[in-house]
Amino acid sequence: MLFKFVAVPGAGVPGMNDLEEKIKSRIHEFDIISLLRLLAALNYSRDTVFFRGNDNICSQTGLIEDIAFLLVPFRHVVITFNLGLLSAQSPLPSYFRNIMEKNEENSMFFESLCGYLDHHLISDYLQNVYPEFNRSYFRNWSKARQEYLNLLNLKSISSLHWLFKLVFPEIAVRIENVVIGGEILTEVIRLGKSRLGDDAVFGKKTVYPSHGRRVTLLSENEMTSTQVPWPREVENRLHELLFPVVRPIGLDLEIHLILKSQKRWAKLHGDSYLGYDRMKTNEDTYRSIQIFKGHIGEES
Repeated sequence: MLFKFVAVPGAGVPGMNDLEEKIKSRIHEFDIISLLRLLAALNYSRDTVFFRGNDNICSQTGLIEDIAFLLVPFRHVVITFNLGLLSAQSPLPSYFRNIMEKNEENSMFFESLCGYLDHHLISDYLQNVYPEFNRSYFRNWSKARQEYLNLLNLKSISSLHWLFKLVFPEIAVRIENVVIGGEILTEVIRLGKSRLGDDAVFGKKTVYPSHGRRVTLLSENEMTSTQVPWPREVENRLHELLFPVVRPIGLDLEIHLILKSQKRWAKLHGDSYLGYDRMKTNEDTYRSIQIFKGHIGEES
């Protein structure tokens, strides 16, 4: 399970440092995944993080209501959610709430039982919503994602277009079938050792035709929103995000970047009209840059 349950103590001695006090004061600004990662960085293991439902019949604006850093009987954290059996979204009928209001003594035991169940219910909820934290289902989440992605035919134009749009959501993407000339490095011919025939090649490399995909990325500006040149940004995203995904399937790609709006230096020559070059000439002002051409595979 994501979090192993032990009985959450009803009271403890607060032992917060400055950072933990800051976390508590801004707990409503956290999402649960960021909060769990931060607690892990503060050396709170999964066995020391507990969940509790908020006993409130009014709907709240956020998911996380409160957090408590406790030292007794051991160093642990209790996160209060606006979920659970006693929350406003409780699946229990109002009968149980009426019984708790009439009998305060039994209501304490019932509230402890709901707190025990809330930990498991919230833990199971997080395991289903965020499977990357569920070690019982996926021991290696990165490998599981790759296997799920392999169910798609990433060699098809539609799937490849979807993948490129995920990596480059800011710019337009166009993909088409092409014949790409690949290169194979060959061994040097040696007298008395090399055998002449159909597979013999004179030279250091040979060119062969292969069916591949031509990907054209079209950008209106030469810089990204963070003022990074698009050619550099495209190369970084390709090597960090896209190539690791398509490498297991093997694919021949030719990737071009077209910059529609790019600064040009004014040049004085015989056919130039200073200040009116874009209007007087018929040349295409778009700039095409070849980013990559070759085979993407496990062996490359």
